[in-house]
Amino acid sequence: MNSSMLVFIAAGVALVVGWIAGRVLRPSTAPDPWPARLRAMIGALSEGVVPPADAAEPSEVTELRSALEQGWRPRNADREAALRQAFGRVAAFLENSVASPLKAVREGDVELLREGVDRALGGLADLRFYLREPVRPDETHNLVPLLQQVQREFVADWEIGVRFGAPATPVRARIHAASFKDAAYLLLHNAGHFGGGQTVDLQVEDRPEEVRVVIRDRGPGFSDEALQHARDLFYTTRPEALGLGIPFARKVIEECGGRLEIRNREEGGAEVALVLPKA
Repeated sequence: MNSSMLVFIAAGVALVVGWIAGRVLRPSTAPDPWPARLRAMIGALSEGVVPPADAAEPSEVTELRSALEQGWRPRNADREAALRQAFGRVAAFLENSVASPLKAVREGDVELLREGVDRALGGLADLRFYLREPVRPDETHNLVPLLQQVQREFVADWEIGVRFGAPATPVRARIHAASFKDAAYLLLHNAGHFGGGQTVDLQVEDRPEEVRVVIRDRGPGFSDEALQHARDLFYTTRPEALGLGIPFARKVIEECGGRLEIRNREEGGAEVALVLPKA
C-alpha cells in the first residue's frame, strides 16, 4: 500500500472519528427549562407568594407548585392573620376594660370605672413585661426551692391550693431565676382560673436528659382551637385578658434552650409542661 493510500485512509478515519465525536459532544440546541423556572419560583417564594403556573415549565415544577399551594401558607397571609388577631385581642380588651367602665360612669357607677382603670393599667404593665429585652439564663439553679417560693406567693395572692411534688434531691437547670419564677407564676394563675379555683398540681420531674415542671388543673381542658393557638401571642378566651401568659412562659423557656408543651389529660383537665435541658 503506497503512501497516498495511507494518507487517504487516515483522512477518512479522522473524518469519521470527528463526526462521531461531534455527535456525542455537541450540546443540545434546546434550552434547559429548569434554571429559569426554578429561579422564578425561588424569587416569588422569597416574597411570600406561590408563583403563577407557566405552560412552558417542566412537569416536576408544576407538581412542586401544586404541593406548595396545598400545604404551604404564604408568609404575608400569616402576618396579616397575626395582626388581625393581635388588634382584635387588644380591641376586645379595651372594650371590656376601658370602654364599658366609661359608659358605666355616665350612669354614676364610679366603682366600675376604678376597676376598669386598674385592669387597663394592669394590661399595659403586662405588655411592658412581655416586651422587655430577652433575659438569658445566667447560672445553674436548683428548681425545687424556686418553685416552692412561687407556690407560696401564688397561694397567698389567690387563695387557691397548690399540691406540690418534687424529688428529695436537687433538680438543676440553667435558667434566669426571676424570669423562670414569673413564667411558673403565670402558668399557675392560668391553671387556677381555668380550673375554677380548684387545687392545682405543680410537679417537678427529674429525668435522665431533661427536667420537667408540670402544672395541671381540674378544669374542662383546652378546646381544639386553644390547643392549636394557646402559644400564640394575644390568643385568649378571657375578655379581660390580653393573652400573654403562655406566650411569655414559652419565650422564657425557649431562651433557656427548652420547650413548652400543652395537652389535655385523659382523666380531665389541662396540663402545661416547662421542659428544660438538665444541667
